[in-house]
Amino acid sequence: NNVFFTYLADNEVPEKLQEMVTKWRRLAAELGYTGPVAWKVREGFTLKAHAPKAGPCYEKFGYLQDWKLKNDEPTKSALVFFIPRLVAGSKGKNVDEQFALLAETRQRFGLPEHHLSSFGSAAMLSGLILAHFKRIGERAPLNKEITRTDTLDSDGDRLILSFGGDGLSCGWGWSGDDDRCSDVGCFPLGVELGN
Repeated sequence: NNVFFTYLADNEVPEKLQEMVTKWRRLAAELGYTGPVAWKVREGFTLKAHAPKAGPCYEKFGYLQDWKLKNDEPTKSALVFFIPRLVAGSKGKNVDEQFALLAETRQRFGLPEHHLSSFGSAAMLSGLILAHFKRIGERAPLNKEITRTDTLDSDGDRLILSFGGDGLSCGWGWSGDDDRCSDVGCFPLGVELGN
């Protein structure tokens, strides 16, 4: 079984997280999204080895195989809350401003401290994006927009992901932490390890 990302219906989420589902569903509604908000993630999914097998990736990610990356560990077993829409207002902000927006959104929806506290690793996000694509054929982020990740290249630049006609592409470089770019935002993500 090669499936690392499995979506859950709201009622399939464990009882102890049902209140969380309700809050994430409210956030999803605000972002105009009605699909699954919870995903079961198996441990071991990687950006370089697994993402190109999970769906269409630009040049099968051949170009990034020899990149030296930080924050690039394989996924851990988790239940992940994820909405394949950029957080409203997250584009055109630098990293600090995006983190501030995530914190404000987290408080507004009454989510726990560890939700909306990071962008997510490139491995985690590419797996979720490709699983969402496999589910309904939608390329997220929409309109060839771009999401930041927590994964860094050897210079400390964040990897970014976008999903155009040639598949999911993973890039870096032109978007430093201080830069504001009109296409670059971030996804809402909350990770519950070991669920």
